[in-house]
Amino acid sequence: MKLRTIRHYIKEALRSLVLNRLMSFASVLTVASCIFIVTMFYVIAENIDYFLEQIEGNLSITVFIEEEVLFDSMITLRERILAMPQVNTVDFTHREDALEGQIEGMEGGEEAFGSLRYNNPLRHSFEITLHNLRYYDEMIVILRETPEIGRVADIGDTAEIMVTVRGVVRFASFVLIAVLALIAVVLIMNTIRITVSSRQVEIGIMKYVGATDWFIRWPFVIEGLLIGFIGGLIPALIGRMGYGWVVGLIDGIAWLNFLDFMPGEEVFALVIPMAVGLGVLIGLAGSAISVRKYLKV
Repeated sequence: MKLRTIRHYIKEALRSLVLNRLMSFASVLTVASCIFIVTMFYVIAENIDYFLEQIEGNLSITVFIEEEVLFDSMITLRERILAMPQVNTVDFTHREDALEGQIEGMEGGEEAFGSLRYNNPLRHSFEITLHNLRYYDEMIVILRETPEIGRVADIGDTAEIMVTVRGVVRFASFVLIAVLALIAVVLIMNTIRITVSSRQVEIGIMKYVGATDWFIRWPFVIEGLLIGFIGGLIPALIGRMGYGWVVGLIDGIAWLNFLDFMPGEEVFALVIPMAVGLGVLIGLAGSAISVRKYLKV
């Protein structure tokens, strides 16, 4: 294809957007509205999964070390556990720190347990967090078979509930986003089809004077691409700017400041190209399919 021909197609597409600005605006608005809804649900779903991931990260396995184990052996044991691929962190708690924590954390703790400082019944322990709670059962078996470990605090029910909840949320989010995306595709393609059908007389005249199908089709395809690009970029940019504002607003509410949101740069690094790409694909497909019907004259 010659450069002059490409310039002609682009010029015709831009001219058509201006001459049919009302329908073009309606198409861009429809694309932007639908993609905005889909992308915002995606952002919400990603943040819910992020919240659950943070909760999982705060769940730890507590293991108590046998009394006869020396500190050098504890250091070696910690390094061995930390080297396991399932393990995220291993924090050591000295038995005296554990006792002081219990005394300070309870009302009347000094009177009730202060005397235990001279005969501390607690043991040194490790707090172990995992990369994913799916590894929980596997790790429990490994830890219980480790001779230096005397007891493992079992949180199996909590771990199982968290894994189940996260799986259900992910599946439900995927289904909801897929349904919304399908509805968006149908609405957008119908709008673009209406835009093209409003100019079927123009297409017919071009056909009767001898224009080839692709000579007629290319300006419409480029027009659809531009409509999809603009319609995808607008909600992505609005969402990116609004995300920081919403997060700041929620952080300012005292009883909601425990929520930890995904960094905007991280979540929109995928959302922006996804929104623009979806808009462009739908715009191209909608224009190409719609104009084909009116080329058969």
